[in-house]
Amino acid sequence: MRMITRGLGAFALAATLGVGTAQAQTIEFVAGQLGGGWYVMSTGMAKMMQDKNPGLTVKVVPGGGTANPTKVERGDSQLGMGLDIFAKAAHDGTGIYEGKPHKKLRMVGQSFSDNYLHFLRAANAPEKLDTIMSKKDIKIGVTKAGSSDEMTYRFVMEHYGQSYDKLRGNGWKIVQGDYNELASAFKDGQVDYMFIVLGIPGAAVIDMSKGRKSELMPWPTELSSALSKKYGYSVGAFPKTTYPDAQTADVPTIIMATTLMTSSDVPDDVIYKTIKTLCEGQADLPKIHASMDAFNCKTAVKTQPIPVHPGAAKYYKEKGYM
Repeated sequence: MRMITRGLGAFALAATLGVGTAQAQTIEFVAGQLGGGWYVMSTGMAKMMQDKNPGLTVKVVPGGGTANPTKVERGDSQLGMGLDIFAKAAHDGTGIYEGKPHKKLRMVGQSFSDNYLHFLRAANAPEKLDTIMSKKDIKIGVTKAGSSDEMTYRFVMEHYGQSYDKLRGNGWKIVQGDYNELASAFKDGQVDYMFIVLGIPGAAVIDMSKGRKSELMPWPTELSSALSKKYGYSVGAFPKTTYPDAQTADVPTIIMATTLMTSSDVPDDVIYKTIKTLCEGQADLPKIHASMDAFNCKTAVKTQPIPVHPGAAKYYKEKGYM
């Protein structure tokens, strides 16, 4: 058996020798945090890929929106869930990746779901997003560093002239964890506000809104415009039927598109099989997670925040989509 190890991590493509034997390949797929939509989506896609490609093993591991591009670039993981704005920043070496361009980063396709910024408040908590940063003694839940949720939270703090140190100095309690941990903290009253990014409907938000009376709050127009202009977020809204227990009308927010990433080091045949399987199984993707109905193979590379991997490009060209 020949093992090819890349980067610092677990990339091993194993070719099984012998007449009549199938080629065995093992790849790592870095998802989002446990309890989140990305983890559910990645697990479902991995099963689909394995079922349709005998000999292919796909190992799903937790990750985060801002950390995943680097894991893929280094070769720790061969597939990774990402967001358009962070994938582009990583490839170009700008923003939080300033001076460290991820030149191996490649695109398999997007959008496998649209990711909505959620700001949820408990019914007895008075503050809105445009007033909370100037208040004292706030209890809020945020995901761990390395996630797109937490980085967006940093952007919001920066917009309002705040930081973790300043807020904690004003008596803030900031609880950080995965989605399951944060949902428990919100329902138990350890925090009164929640700041997270999820495809809709987000299981963690459904859980929180059923476990404690709460309201999904609108993003201020001025804040949405500022983040859109500076970082590339899209402006949208939660349809009024998304969270019946937490909203009665459409709720304005900002959105990011999920981009499936890989590295130029990953062989073309692996990525060809990946996108072929997902495109041919497009009708089944919403069964994995409702938000995946956003994916359309015909337009998956219409927008290209980063270059398209040659293996994916081969498939799109064969189908006339590129």
